[in-house]
Amino acid sequence: MDQPRTMFAHMLSAKGVAVVVTNHRVQPLPMRPAEGSGTGRLVCGACGRQFLVTVHSRDRTHARRVLFFVLGLVGLALAALLLWLTFGVAMQPDGPDLDTEPDNASWYGYTGMAGIFLPVIGLAYLINARKYDGVGRLRRIGEDGTTSRLTAGHKLLPGK
Repeated sequence: MDQPRTMFAHMLSAKGVAVVVTNHRVQPLPMRPAEGSGTGRLVCGACGRQFLVTVHSRDRTHARRVLFFVLGLVGLALAALLLWLTFGVAMQPDGPDLDTEPDNASWYGYTGMAGIFLPVIGLAYLINARKYDGVGRLRRIGEDGTTSRLTAGHKLLPGK
């Protein structure tokens, strides 16, 4: 069991218009469970509200990081394959009217869109694989005991 790098933060103040500078009061999250996922209860030190936060074990965090890494590599490989199919195979100099046929024009449109979105999604997964700390949802516990997604003034700050 170890401590996640992500911290729970209560926003104390925010100043600025174009560049917003915020001050937070931070506190550590509950310890990681030995296996699976654990939902820990914490009380904000600044306002006294109660929150639930999901923390994953070290093994589950590592498995999820590997999954994000593999998905990122698959996205980048598919993008490279589509670019190769589009510009290496489909655009052969077989005749002057080949590029204006409707079938080829739609092929270029579909592979062009996928060629834009797949690298972006793949890079996002690779970045997430690097930064993922195994901390899940943050939920506020209301007065009646129900949980809410709205956590105004509170958030999880990623560790460095």
